[in-house]
Amino acid sequence: MSRLILIALLATLALDARAASDTCRISGTAYDYTGHPLPTAVIRLIDRQTRQTAYEATDANAAFAFADLPVDASGQRYRLDVLSPPTLVTGALIPTRSVLGIAPAFACGAGQSVRADVRVEVR
Repeated sequence: MSRLILIALLATLALDARAASDTCRISGTAYDYTGHPLPTAVIRLIDRQTRQTAYEATDANAAFAFADLPVDASGQRYRLDVLSPPTLVTGALIPTRSVLGIAPAFACGAGQSVRADVRVEVR
């Protein structure tokens, strides 16, 4: 019985390791236009292949991270944007955000942890 449990446990660990190597992680820091860290910014990750987006707020050190992402070696799959705080446009009821900075497109390979910083380009 204990041998069966051990085999099941090893099989589960092997599948988890394989799944982790089939994904990638992206992390970085957001900066303002002067090069200073930008805490509490909103970062948008765009998967240019599937057109899906994900959002993360930076922490007190202006760091952000996206995990368990599909891999791609083309160099063009992912793009990061730093977004403005929400503002209410006159006559609208929905707060909107503007793109303040765009990082160049990049790839994220299997099992990789990619560092990609994004900087505000608007003054």
